[in-house]
Amino acid sequence: MNPAISRTALVLSGGGARGAYQVGVLKALAELLPEEKTLPFPILCGSSAGAINAAVLACHASRFKVGVRRLEQVWANFTSDQIYRADAWGMTQNSLRWFASLFRPRRLPPSRRSLLDNAPLRRLLKRIIRFDQIESALRQGHLFALSVTCAGYGSGESVSFFEGHPELASWQRFRRAGARTRIGIDHLLASSAIPLLFPAVKIHREYFGDGSVRFLAPVSPALHLGADRVMIIGVAGTEREERKALDGHRYPTLAEIAGQVLDSVFVDSLSSDLEQLQRVNQTLDRIPEHLRGGLDLGLKPIETLVISPSRNLASLSGKHTRSLPPVVRFFFRRAGITHRTGSAVLSYLLFEASYTRELIALGHADTMRQKDEILRFFRAEAPGNS
Repeated sequence: MNPAISRTALVLSGGGARGAYQVGVLKALAELLPEEKTLPFPILCGSSAGAINAAVLACHASRFKVGVRRLEQVWANFTSDQIYRADAWGMTQNSLRWFASLFRPRRLPPSRRSLLDNAPLRRLLKRIIRFDQIESALRQGHLFALSVTCAGYGSGESVSFFEGHPELASWQRFRRAGARTRIGIDHLLASSAIPLLFPAVKIHREYFGDGSVRFLAPVSPALHLGADRVMIIGVAGTEREERKALDGHRYPTLAEIAGQVLDSVFVDSLSSDLEQLQRVNQTLDRIPEHLRGGLDLGLKPIETLVISPSRNLASLSGKHTRSLPPVVRFFFRRAGITHRTGSAVLSYLLFEASYTRELIALGHADTMRQKDEILRFFRAEAPGNS
């Protein structure tokens, strides 16, 4: 790999319906970088919903704005029945099968061992993504690598499946690995399979689920794929926004517990990885540049730009509860998922246009507020700039 070439990576984290926020950020970037006809990120890394967004961008690497418009068209017009079966018979049937699997786990096929049936998502992905375009983008030089991370339920490893330039090599680290392959629909379904809610997907010899599970280093695939500059779009609300405290005398509902678990899956690992990356950068800054090569540290400074929601996305979801189909609301209420006690879970599953459009608008506004910082980030990458 030519060390003189600077490559920028885009890291898209997971978060179910919260992925709409990423679309708003990308929409603003397409407006702020009018000269960018091709993808401004030759390296794309995604997990969960971020993996789907990354794959769409990869397919349109030669026409960045077209890819962003395609994403916005899908996310701004979402309905829950495009992601999972939202009809009364489908939800009842799947719930009964899931309950039966607790007593007879080997009698049911894997696709029936989840609370929700995401067969509609498979059909949607087949319609909106042409995976052959990824290979074309790589061949034409518009894309350097695409990575989709999944969690292996058998090995306990986070596996980043990647398709990229021939000089890229697979890697193996503690509880994480990179494996070269042809990215396909099963990789996206596996990466977005939220535990228990959506079924795991078998890839080769192992079943895989949501890529954010036990993903201890979300930025690492970008670095393994040759990035020295990383832009990260998160889906966690600002830490400065206070959450409403739960009544300490009331036992938490199942939905409240599930919300905390999902937040830890989708949010905490990214924050931790960024803190570690910043510490490495600070350490390298203290070492004179003429000494770094002689020390052979195997480390290099990584410039990062992070864009994350200025609002708590869970709190935003509550007012959109009634946009869900009545059958879905009924089942969610039985599980304690309401605008009061299950807003965190709701924010991951509310695939309805009223909510996703608000997140797109928020992502766009947040990005425009960081306009100067973003333009500096991309200007520094331009040839001749330091």
